[in-house]
Amino acid sequence: MKEADWSLGMQLSRSYLSFKRAATKRMEQHGLTPEQFSVLSELHKQEGISQKQLALTTERDQTTVGKILDKLVKKGLVIRSADPRDRRAFILLTTKEGIQTIQLLEPTLDELQQQAFSGLSKKEIKQFIKTLETIYKNVT
Repeated sequence: MKEADWSLGMQLSRSYLSFKRAATKRMEQHGLTPEQFSVLSELHKQEGISQKQLALTTERDQTTVGKILDKLVKKGLVIRSADPRDRRAFILLTTKEGIQTIQLLEPTLDELQQQAFSGLSKKEIKQFIKTLETIYKNVT
């Protein structure tokens, strides 16, 4: 590999865009985008959080998360409910249909992840994830 090919930004971008294209292909038949799925999936892990908390968790701005949530609400996958602790705020909940959609897509996305890691040992995958986490911590 030439030193010019070592550009971290380029390598991360290429890999991310390729993975996202493949994920988009698998999700489009279910009417979701990878962004919508990631928000839905993260919400399901933390039922009852606020839009602000969800934005922080997914590292997106609140406006973007709000637009994604609007689409998920229209699709019947998420509901906004009044926060019993604060009448001015809403909590977010995954609907039964949302949970079913997650369960339907998870095996497909697991398969895609296995494809992405093809040819790597478990040790190499663990090291790769650890390296990505270190890079993330170094730049945040």
